[in-house]
Amino acid sequence: MPACATRSIAMKKAILSTEIGLRLRPSKFLWGWWWLFSILVVFSLVYSLPWRWAALAVLGYLLACVWQWTQLPATRWPWSAQSIRVDVFGQMTLTDKRGQTWALTVLPDTVVHPACVVIHMADLLQQQEGGVPDVQRPSLLTRWLSPKRLLILPDQVDGGALKALRVWLKWGRCG
Repeated sequence: MPACATRSIAMKKAILSTEIGLRLRPSKFLWGWWWLFSILVVFSLVYSLPWRWAALAVLGYLLACVWQWTQLPATRWPWSAQSIRVDVFGQMTLTDKRGQTWALTVLPDTVVHPACVVIHMADLLQQQEGGVPDVQRPSLLTRWLSPKRLLILPDQVDGGALKALRVWLKWGRCG
């Protein structure tokens, strides 16, 4: 656990005036580009390869697309992130499609850009009913199926909440 997370937990001093809450929705921009790119990839494979190799390549591309879909927020995948919350103490949690809440640590290589935010996360700990992190680590299957990075585009969340998250990620994480 980073020093800033340990310090905020030990001292229990509020570092934010209000909590930040983001309710995620699917990105129409991302889905549109994905459809266009997929059509071009499949057309290129079918046009340039013999039919057996093309079928194998399209199957491989389909599997890669399914795996990528599992990593996106706001999908119907059970482990997909549906909402993100940062409490006044600076602890970030996410809620998945199953309704389970996970406390997480944001890693330093998180990208904060005006066009998108890519949250690189680690140390997912499932929270119990009272908001207390569970002492057991998630199973190997849960760790493998849960996302490691979240791509958040401006059309997925409310603008004010995204701005507050950007400011916190850039300046206030270890504040």
